Amino acid sequence: MRNPRPGFLIPLCALSIVAASCGKDVTSPAAPPDQIQLTVGQVHSLDSTGQVIEQANVSDATLRALVDSTLLVLTSGVVAKRVDITTNLTAAPLYFVGVHRVVTHTSGGSFSTWNLTGLDDPSHLTSLIEVSGFAQSGTSSAPSSVSGTVGDGTGIVNGLFLAVGGAGSVTEWFASTGTVSISSGSAGAACPNFTPTANMTCALETLHVHFTISSPPVLPPGTSRQASVLADVDIPAMRLTYTTP
Repeated sequence: MRNPRPGFLIPLCALSIVAASCGKDVTSPAAPPDQIQLTVGQVHSLDSTGQVIEQANVSDATLRALVDSTLLVLTSGVVAKRVDITTNLTAAPLYFVGVHRVVTHTSGGSFSTWNLTGLDDPSHLTSLIEVSGFAQSGTSSAPSSVSGTVGDGTGIVNGLFLAVGGAGSVTEWFASTGTVSISSGSAGAACPNFTPTANMTCALETLHVHFTISSPPVLPPGTSRQASVLADVDIPAMRLTYTTP
């Protein structure tokens, strides 16, 4: 029997590529994980980046608070969860964490604040999105949810986009329109890497969030920013409870 013509081997190989790729394994790119628990190296890298950002922007209190809150929640043992978000800030996956602060006065009155931060690669931070909220009560029971309109003059909810450049330089876009809704689940186990004090405790909780925020252009680069999560998603968070006189 005659050997097949050499040209006949090419289509045979093409037909079998799904199964064996002509003797070689075919490996698809790995999908990004749904959650990440930061390693010691990633925490150190994120902390170093945060210090560079703060040192390069010493007068920016908003930026400093964002960096400090993000580091606090990630080093307390809270995992970061990948969220399917529609945005033109970055094409990279964004991982979200949250911090819910509850302040109760023993003499009466209380309030809650929420900060949720989405970030890309913690080892090489370049993009962040933050949404935040504030709600108060005349009783000792702090509010467990907030909903509002960005840019309505009340300041109840807000949004921020951040791009990190070289040497700690940043470009900030403050959201001027949109809506934000945040609600807190019940407090869970104590934060694993947190030492409580006489007037402050920390517990793990889950936040339920949806939002749509937009900013006007910033020069440079002269591009507006948008982000939206239209249906409720669950975000891992830490609940810091403060008790004051």
